[in-house]
Amino acid sequence: MSNKLHVILADIHYPVHCRASIRSVFQFIERHRANIESCVLLGDFLDCQNLSVHTRNRPRLRKRGGYRADIDGFKRDILDRLDTLLKPTCKKTAICGNHEDWIQSDLLDEQPELEGVVDIPVMLDLEARNWGWVPCGGYIKIGKVTLLHGDQIGSGPNVAKKLVDSVHGTAVMGHVHRPSMFTTTSLVTAKDKWSGYTLPCLCTVAPAYAKGQPNGYCTGFGILEQGTTSINVHNLVITNGTFNWGGLEYGAAGAAHDRSSIVPHPKKN
Repeated sequence: MSNKLHVILADIHYPVHCRASIRSVFQFIERHRANIESCVLLGDFLDCQNLSVHTRNRPRLRKRGGYRADIDGFKRDILDRLDTLLKPTCKKTAICGNHEDWIQSDLLDEQPELEGVVDIPVMLDLEARNWGWVPCGGYIKIGKVTLLHGDQIGSGPNVAKKLVDSVHGTAVMGHVHRPSMFTTTSLVTAKDKWSGYTLPCLCTVAPAYAKGQPNGYCTGFGILEQGTTSINVHNLVITNGTFNWGGLEYGAAGAAHDRSSIVPHPKKN
C-alpha cells in the first residue's frame, strides 16, 4: 500500500509565478493523483500588487482592472488545473498569507462596505470549489505537523529555529521563499525531537522590487509523506523547471521520460 501524500504549494504570488516550476508540479500531481490526500496553498498564492497598501499613490505599479485580471487568471491557470488534477476526495485548503491580507484586512478595514464583494474567498469561489479557507495568522495540522504561512514568525537566517521554537512542535512554513530546516529536542525527554522547515516559492526569484540585488530565493514545493506510523517532510527544489522524485524527473526536461502529461484547461460550457 502506497503512502499518503500531502502537497504544499507556498508563495505562488500570481501573476509573477514561475510557470515552468508550476508545470512540473502539475505533472507530479497528475502522476500521483491516487495517493494525494490533500493539497495546501500555503499563503501568498496571490501577489495582490494592484490593491496593495505598498502601491497606493503609485499608479505606475497598478493596472486598470488589474485585481480582477489577477483573480480570473489565478482561477484559470491555477485553481482550474488543480481542481481537474486532484481526485474528488482530496482535501483542499487555502491559507491566507500577508499578501492576501492586504485585501482581507487592510482594504476592508478602510472600506468595510466592500465586504462580500472583493474578499478573496468570494472572488475565487472557494466554497463552491470545495476549498477550505484559513484566515491570516491561522494554521492547519496534518498528523503532528503544523502548517502555516509564516508571516507571524518573520524571516532572517534562523527563521526555521524561530518557527520550531514558536510552535513547540514540528512545523512547515512558507513566506521566506527559500528552503531551510532546524531541529531541536526536549530538555527532559531526549526522544522528543521537533523540526522546523521553510519551503521554497513558486514565483519569480528575481522580483522587480529587489532591483537586481542577490537573494537566496529558490523555486520548489513541499510534500508530506504519511505512512501508518510516521510522517516525513520533503523539501523539493525545482531547478530550471525540473526536479526529481522517486526515480523520475518532472518538468520540461523530464517530460520525455515520463508518460504523464499536463491536463489541459477544462472546457467551459
